[in-house]
Amino acid sequence: LADTVKPYSSLVDSNVYREIVATNIYHPDIVLAHAKLETGNYKSKVCIVYNNLFGLRKPDGSYYKFNSWQESVKAYKDWVQNKYTPPNDYYDFLDSIGYAEDGNYTNKLKDMV
Repeated sequence: LADTVKPYSSLVDSNVYREIVATNIYHPDIVLAHAKLETGNYKSKVCIVYNNLFGLRKPDGSYYKFNSWQESVKAYKDWVQNKYTPPNDYYDFLDSIGYAEDGNYTNKLKDMV
């Protein structure tokens, strides 16, 4: 039976949400939607190959590669949320830092939440 377990079987909403909360990330519902939108529900190459749930990029435009998806959650906390000042609107924050190229990105997140 162990042979049939997928390597990313732990990558489900409940586990991602739990990791987000355990990492003390603000607005966990929004951040979970963020991970799902970025990865196409955990199916993108960036997610599967690089363990990158948030499409985090290096200054040269390439994607960061993480040893685990949990490591990408910690990176999100350190690299994205370190710029956030609560209780400001999180959607406005994402827009203000230019998180996504899609001008409709935060509306998509709102729809998911």
